[in-house]
Amino acid sequence: MAGSTETVEQIAEKAVQNGKPRKATFADLTRKPRRKIEFTITTVDEEGTTIEVGMRFKALNPDEYDEVVAAHPPKPADKQKGAIFNIDTFAPALISAVSDDPPLSYEEAAEIYKSKAWSSGEMTSLFLYAQRVCNSGLDIPFNDRG
Repeated sequence: MAGSTETVEQIAEKAVQNGKPRKATFADLTRKPRRKIEFTITTVDEEGTTIEVGMRFKALNPDEYDEVVAAHPPKPADKQKGAIFNIDTFAPALISAVSDDPPLSYEEAAEIYKSKAWSSGEMTSLFLYAQRVCNSGLDIPFNDRG
């Protein structure tokens, strides 16, 4: 029995036509770009008109993330409660580190984090976006149920 004469490209095209992704190669996996999250924030412009502005966060790799955590150890009392970082310094550091567009310095992220104009929920959402871009897993269905 003769081997298949189809090229990889032809096999991939058939898979796309059948609505199924092609099988990954090692090269595909090594080219995977870092995860990005885009979101909007409602604010006001210089004249006080309500506008929406976009932000994009880009994931850190595991070593970069661990470096940010290590640079912001918990306060002793918080460490006794199980904290692994000082939220007051870690949150703005992480927000700064993942800010892709616009890029934010630590000082800028800290100013926003401490701003009285942001509600606690809004600031928590911004921090959770930063956490999510770094810590969300791949969307891999492990069985036919998803």
